[in-house]
Amino acid sequence: MRTYLEFLKIPGVKRLLISALPGRLSYAMIALATFFFVQDVTGSITLAGIATGIETLSSSLTAGLRGNLIDKFGQTKPLSFFVPTWVTLVLFLSFVTTPAAIIIISGFIGLASPPVNLSTRPLWRVLVGAENLRTGYAIDTVMSSSTIVAGPVIATALAIPLGGEVALWGTAALMAIGGYALIQMPASRNWKPEPQQGNAMRLLRNKQFQILAIEGMVFGLAWGLLEISIPSYATLQGTPGLSAPLLATLAGASILGGLIIGARKSLTTPLQGFKLASLVASIVALPLALTRPGWSMGIVLGLLGLGMGFAQVYHWEVLEAVRPLGTATSAQAWLWAVEGSTMALGIAIGGYVVENISPQLALGGVSVGLIVSTIYVWWYAAPRLAEANKPLSETQKNEVLADLKSPAE
Repeated sequence: MRTYLEFLKIPGVKRLLISALPGRLSYAMIALATFFFVQDVTGSITLAGIATGIETLSSSLTAGLRGNLIDKFGQTKPLSFFVPTWVTLVLFLSFVTTPAAIIIISGFIGLASPPVNLSTRPLWRVLVGAENLRTGYAIDTVMSSSTIVAGPVIATALAIPLGGEVALWGTAALMAIGGYALIQMPASRNWKPEPQQGNAMRLLRNKQFQILAIEGMVFGLAWGLLEISIPSYATLQGTPGLSAPLLATLAGASILGGLIIGARKSLTTPLQGFKLASLVASIVALPLALTRPGWSMGIVLGLLGLGMGFAQVYHWEVLEAVRPLGTATSAQAWLWAVEGSTMALGIAIGGYVVENISPQLALGGVSVGLIVSTIYVWWYAAPRLAEANKPLSETQKNEVLADLKSPAE
């Protein structure tokens, strides 16, 4: 504890943590705020899922491009454009009611996602130096992870009694406050991009990156199905208030799993850990289709979140071990672009399946997706990722700890 108290005395540290907090809360709220708003004004869970999926898809597909803008222009100009644009679009969404307008504006919201985490990560290197970098990443990850759990709870607390539009207003207000605070930080305004951040096309042609991208696509599809099935199923059975605690259970367990693995002292190689974590996640997901929103689903989601948290960290570790030199930022951003895009597809499909076919079918799809992912990892990917079958250096582990947050944000 004393170490952390001393760390917080370093100039600029507390300001960076406080400045990034509102924007991160806003990101954690936007999906559920959009879902409840669209469901309120249209009465359609399917359309709510599509709108949420479109937001995620457009944000994911352009994650790498936003990273490139920061690498080229620094942080101030991109943030000064994306923050007010995103806030305006979220407010505009709260006043439209037609399906076409909802879908179009949701797409633009994703395109305009302010790169809060992409901007925050490099500032730690500037503020605290190499000797304190791991502590900085650890505190930053805990704070960011806490907002992932708290965001859906806040969005639900606003949307259920006051309406989905109020949840959107709160989401926009937090991003406006946090975005302005980050833009005004001297460390952010003075930050200079590195001379080279890697070549995107060189990375996308890399065979090992392609192998990981394929696995990420399957994993992302399953995660998207799961994330939309929870609020959709809860709303369908007349208990929408259960959405937030169930999503918080899933996110909290996933975060806990990630932090446990990220802080471990072990000789387990990234490839060995990835194989085992994928197997654990697929096994604990097997009873998911037999659960209903309530305690039974909460237990399974807790176990599944732990397994997925383990798998995500090892996934990033494998990437760190096999990526081409000079692609530290672009590898992270482009892998998220691929994974997040199929997650968006899962969100869009899941809402329709829950409302028009069966919630159990959507939840069963999560289990099937994780089983397919595990088979792919064990029998196809592992033999072709031999470079990941040795422990990472401390520097590489630091990079992975920073990658526990979504780079699209």
